[in-house]
Amino acid sequence: MPEVLTYPAYTVKPSLTVSWSGTGGWDDYYELEELQGYGYWHTVYSGASTHYTANVQVPGTYRYRVRACNYYGCSYSREGSATVSNPAPVVDLYGEYPFLYTHDQQNAQYTSQTQGFNTGYATQGSSSPYVFGAQDLVNGQFHLGQGFNLLKDDYARICLDTQNPAFRIVSNPVNSRSMTVTRAVNVSHLGQLLDVNLSAGLSLGLDGFSLNVSGNKRRFTEQLSDGYQEYVVVRWERQFDHWTLETTADPIKPDFVSSMLIPNNTNAKSKFREACGDQFVYAATRGARLYLVFRFDAKRFSQTERVEKSSTLALKLSDILNANGSSGMTQETQQLLSSLNVSVKAYSVGGDPAWEVGLTRDNFGPRFQGFVDSVTTNNSAAVATSMAHYDQPSQYLNYNYFQIFADYREPMEHLRRWNMLDVERLQRCMLSEAYNYAPYLARPACLAGGQELITAKLKCMETGSWSQCVHPLSYYPSAGTVPSSTLLFDWLGQNVTSLEPVSISQYFNHHVKGSFGNKKCQSFDDYTCLPQSTCVRDFTKGSGRGTSQGFDHYLHMWDGPGNGSGWDVTASGHCVRSPSTLCSSQFGDSTADYQFTQTVHGQCPNTRAFTIVN
Repeated sequence: MPEVLTYPAYTVKPSLTVSWSGTGGWDDYYELEELQGYGYWHTVYSGASTHYTANVQVPGTYRYRVRACNYYGCSYSREGSATVSNPAPVVDLYGEYPFLYTHDQQNAQYTSQTQGFNTGYATQGSSSPYVFGAQDLVNGQFHLGQGFNLLKDDYARICLDTQNPAFRIVSNPVNSRSMTVTRAVNVSHLGQLLDVNLSAGLSLGLDGFSLNVSGNKRRFTEQLSDGYQEYVVVRWERQFDHWTLETTADPIKPDFVSSMLIPNNTNAKSKFREACGDQFVYAATRGARLYLVFRFDAKRFSQTERVEKSSTLALKLSDILNANGSSGMTQETQQLLSSLNVSVKAYSVGGDPAWEVGLTRDNFGPRFQGFVDSVTTNNSAAVATSMAHYDQPSQYLNYNYFQIFADYREPMEHLRRWNMLDVERLQRCMLSEAYNYAPYLARPACLAGGQELITAKLKCMETGSWSQCVHPLSYYPSAGTVPSSTLLFDWLGQNVTSLEPVSISQYFNHHVKGSFGNKKCQSFDDYTCLPQSTCVRDFTKGSGRGTSQGFDHYLHMWDGPGNGSGWDVTASGHCVRSPSTLCSSQFGDSTADYQFTQTVHGQCPNTRAFTIVN
């Protein structure tokens, strides 16, 4: 049987690749079967290859299983999880608006003659159903006047009249440096510190699929984990110059105004938005920016200790690093980093990215200095951009703005809510993984929840489906992994488990009293258990014999004078057990005493509603 079977958990394309591992020569050929929705398994491939391109044009859920076969028969099948296909309709704007070809040529001429700005963004089209083509970013650069899609957090085509004589670009030197060292108080704050827009497309924790059209999302999604992580973010920036666009009174190209901007026409609004975005870039600042994310797992600490230790870490980092470079690290700081098991990850915009290779918590100071020294105008990138709404054409000034242009505001608010629900889903799921909590239940629920959340987000990201972009308290699933009659928000709270910390303590006081010449013994077996058998012990906590075992045993008094006395403490499952035997002395101390407190620490599952941001 093939050991590995892989395919993406979600796709917006009409096909996907299914791959599997070979079986070391036992096989002559493989049989791949497909299950669509609640139908029947049927063979879609039989042959020697270890991959297959499946047709998933019909929206819905698909599963695959593969087995190895030879002359004597076939092995058992390796079966994968459900994947969701949600292909969006393809709209060819060039067929409807042939003038776009001419403007592609004009835009190419404009971009070849003006200053471009490097960015970490991917080019548009990776998840968009619309056919564009020539307007993708040139060599990963954008230009002033470039459109911007706020919900996809990505650049669109240039729709301003760059050939108008009044169209001008002005630049001024800046030459400044700055640095901040800040503890992230929550996930939203982490996003702010990393300059990530949480109101735009974002996908988390689904293998083989991403809505992270914007490259800057990576520095956020890579850092997300369970809710017990502490983050300190160092943000360094150097600015070289500032570029500003000056436009005419009617800056949009006349062809777009006459053909694509039709008041109160939903279809026209949609086409213009998908082509030109919601806003355009009117200013940009060149320079370089560096993010150093210091992170440690705080499960073993109380909330007060978490804040204290991360605040201390931030102070120590502020002593080492400054806007001009770094100084040496003290032994005290090295010990702090080691005791907290701090990891460090760097993300750069501009500068020399090669310095990131081999970065550790022991050498980040010199590496930071190396990056600061590497920054020049030749390797600079856009570290700041300013956006502006498109001006209303003069002939439409009597209309409300959003009678002319698509109103993205409500879909953006809904998308932000869906993103934060997805962040909470990921945190719950990663905590379940960290404690290996009921993987046979938690993992399928985490996957299904993620798939449905992506579908909900896509309805908000694509203009043509905004009528289906709704508040989480009004949304019913459509991906096929959750019953369509169920409110997705309720389903998430009931099925994506929330593990919550629990500590149970008990005090035990045992006495055995004999008499002179009459030795007496008695055995005890004391259990302290978490409140549910489904709870898991927290191995990050514990002390003494319970270190890394999830329990504490505090001995208050032990007096077992007679032979045969003794005590022990062990842990199993969700309980800690203390067996003991107390014996008095036959001719001496006639009383045996054993007093102790034992505490078991764990994480227990709770059915808890998700949090909706306002």
